[in-house]
Amino acid sequence: MTAIFVNEQELVKQIVEYVEKDEIAIAVRKLRQQAANSRELLPRWLLNTADALENNDWDILSEGFINKDFIGKNGYFLIIAPYKINRQSQPQVTLSAIYGKMHDTQEPSIEQLENLSREKFGKLGQPVPKNYSFTEIASCGNISGESGEAFIVPYRWCFRNSSSGPVLNNASEQRRRFLGSSRECIKKIFEYETANLLLDPLEDEINDKRYRHADTQVHEAGHASGLGFDFKLKQKFFQNYTYGGVEEWRADSLGFEFAACTLAAQEAGKLVAVNLCIRFGLDAHRLGGLEKDVDVHAGLLSLEHLFQNDAIYITKNGQLALRNLSYPGLLQAVELHRAQALCLTRRELNLKSPTGLFSLYKIDIHPSIQSIFQGLVIERCQGIWAKLQ
Repeated sequence: MTAIFVNEQELVKQIVEYVEKDEIAIAVRKLRQQAANSRELLPRWLLNTADALENNDWDILSEGFINKDFIGKNGYFLIIAPYKINRQSQPQVTLSAIYGKMHDTQEPSIEQLENLSREKFGKLGQPVPKNYSFTEIASCGNISGESGEAFIVPYRWCFRNSSSGPVLNNASEQRRRFLGSSRECIKKIFEYETANLLLDPLEDEINDKRYRHADTQVHEAGHASGLGFDFKLKQKFFQNYTYGGVEEWRADSLGFEFAACTLAAQEAGKLVAVNLCIRFGLDAHRLGGLEKDVDVHAGLLSLEHLFQNDAIYITKNGQLALRNLSYPGLLQAVELHRAQALCLTRRELNLKSPTGLFSLYKIDIHPSIQSIFQGLVIERCQGIWAKLQ
């Protein structure tokens, strides 16, 4: 039985390699062969994937993706489809594949987060997408390596209604990036004790996957709150990177609020630490920079609110430092994030027309904060981070 399973893993890895080499006919044949013998992946999903590849008609995957039929026994899964990313505000669509194994992550529960959103806003804009954290086995295309996406959002899969599917978080790739350039950046940007406080949850080999999962799950609950991310997407609201950046910051900030409501302050503060490590150690250094990239803008907004809340200062050595060096203190540091995001979300629910979002999602950033972000965050890490392509 073990030999059969190991052999199946090797065969699926080969399918991903054939996709990467653009040997589509061979990949299609192997998928159909595997559908007849697979003990881990669902035959119907494999056959539909083969048909989609052969006919270049990807809508056949829509229902199975939404229903999570791509996840087989014991959490193993395979997705092959075109995936779109944005680099320097330009869309890039590439046939991509990901083969991996899901983690058994349960908290916080979707039901708990949806109830919280209804409690705070009176309604839920859309169902909270479930975030699945996984360990990668093989990948190619726009979701592979340093230049690809480790946080795989559903709406970028290029088939019908993909936004209704789950979020996939590549924990193994996230950890690889963190252990390299991201951790080094945090140590350069922040003074010693602040850096250690931020890094400790991600350096916890027992709990780091749990913290990553919880951070992304409360973030997705933030997107679902208010009018909902799907509604804004259908309204083509995210044409400008600044609107997307505000939405990302809003989701971060509501995530902090939901964490504060569902976890002890010590644990909620650790989720804030994970978020800041991602925003300042990774996202701030994306190739698009301050004038093009959604995630860079979200990090800039986060720094603006940390300074407005008087939670952070600049040391004599030109590094950023937190005033309260504890996880409950870190949760207090984002109190303004939480209050402003709650207010923004309630205001968007009171809009009479969706066009009102355009003026509502303009958040002023003080020029001095932009200069600090450019000099003490971005430029300080030039040459460290292998920037995303």
